[in-house]
Amino acid sequence: MRFARCDVSIYTDEAEVSQMALLPSPGTAIGFYLLLWLVILIVPFFMTLLRSIIADMQVFIGVAGLLQAALMIFVLVVFAQHQGLDLGATLGLRRVRFGVCVWASVGVISVGMVGGVLLWPVIEAMPWLISKELEFLVQLSRFSAPVVYLFYALSLSVGPALSEELAFRGLILQGLRSGLGAVSAVVLSALFFGVIHLDPLQGLGAFITGLYLGYLTVRSGSIYPAIAAHGVNNLWATLEASMRQAFNPQLSPKEILLSAGYPWWAYGVAGIMLLVALYKLHRAGGEAER
Repeated sequence: MRFARCDVSIYTDEAEVSQMALLPSPGTAIGFYLLLWLVILIVPFFMTLLRSIIADMQVFIGVAGLLQAALMIFVLVVFAQHQGLDLGATLGLRRVRFGVCVWASVGVISVGMVGGVLLWPVIEAMPWLISKELEFLVQLSRFSAPVVYLFYALSLSVGPALSEELAFRGLILQGLRSGLGAVSAVVLSALFFGVIHLDPLQGLGAFITGLYLGYLTVRSGSIYPAIAAHGVNNLWATLEASMRQAFNPQLSPKEILLSAGYPWWAYGVAGIMLLVALYKLHRAGGEAER
């Protein structure tokens, strides 16, 4: 695998030439994606030892999630350095206004709710899509001791937000975009993101969210709005599962996943908020380009 190079004879700025020469190619992006699969597949073997040490299941899942995130970031950095890539340009480490991250986070909650409406008929028609692993994750997200629950909720939001965004909306999206264009790269990176979740229902939701996160990255030119939105999305999903079980203890995890969850007017509000967020993000992206 080699990184993308272009004819730089028309450029006179050596710094610009160097940066353009060190961006990943589509082949590099796909190669890194295959490497991520190796990480995902070997992690469970290490988790067996961890489980024998940590008794509390919420603490165990939180620690396991953070360790997997750290491993993904480590592999990403080593891979990028081995390929000679410019980390700042490849990963989109570009500052943006705080308001962009706020609107990105508002939008992702609406995307989750709208995506839930779109997936609801599919779930009702094919309830077998709800895996035992997903039911277990919902059941696990019950309120517990404050310190334990806070660690659990934050670890499921911060770890994946950093590692998965740097991987999928960073190196993979950047590499695919260099050969396929922005739209195709966003769609394909979202598809890769959904498939690697190894769960049909989670994968469908991740694909929808991945489209939004890819849009954020392309429009802002930065990875930070996607990281913020991803973290808020995971935290909101965990809190949502916790509150629904607290308010409806008689419902099983599967019944929770099969139910719509919100009154219909709430989905209307979510749709409006999504449009407002997209408008704000579109304007902010235009200002950044000027």
